[in-house]
Amino acid sequence: MTAPTTSAGFDAAYRAPLTLWGDIRVPREVKAIADRLADGKVLELGCGLGRFSQYLAERGLDSTGVDFSPVAIDKASARVAGKARRANFMVADVTNLHVPGGPFDAAFDIGCFHCLDAEGQAAYAAGAASVLKPGATLLIWGMETAPSDQPFTPDAAEAIFEGHFRLVRSAPSRRRFARSYWLWLERL
Repeated sequence: MTAPTTSAGFDAAYRAPLTLWGDIRVPREVKAIADRLADGKVLELGCGLGRFSQYLAERGLDSTGVDFSPVAIDKASARVAGKARRANFMVADVTNLHVPGGPFDAAFDIGCFHCLDAEGQAAYAAGAASVLKPGATLLIWGMETAPSDQPFTPDAAEAIFEGHFRLVRSAPSRRRFARSYWLWLERL
């Protein structure tokens, strides 16, 4: 099964009882955001069902998750109702990002950026820069052989984010059994 490419396609996938790309385990890289920020505002780009945003809210951070699937946002909102008051979810397009509540102290993306085409990736970089504080961290995980057929490597990301962010660190990964990378970028 390949990932859908449209909001309607993701809506259909999120209506299914199980999505193959949905994570249950919170990655240690996301946990590190909570450890590093005693208090603050965090943005999850492409949040899907919102498990990671919920985790951060339960750790005391103001967490906002955005996704372009209304079905995913409805499910994310329902999962935190009465549990994680500091978690908020909204329908938004990461390639045309307008999110109230910023600027944010950090943002993260686990599997969204690598689905975008070249134009979408450039718009994502500019949009993320517009909602993050200078010096804020943007953490991205993506597969080296990306669903978009755009290369996802540290060098490729450095070129896309140039002028908005600097690449601070990268680490190869085998997350989801795929050759992939974690990238830590800093907002200029």
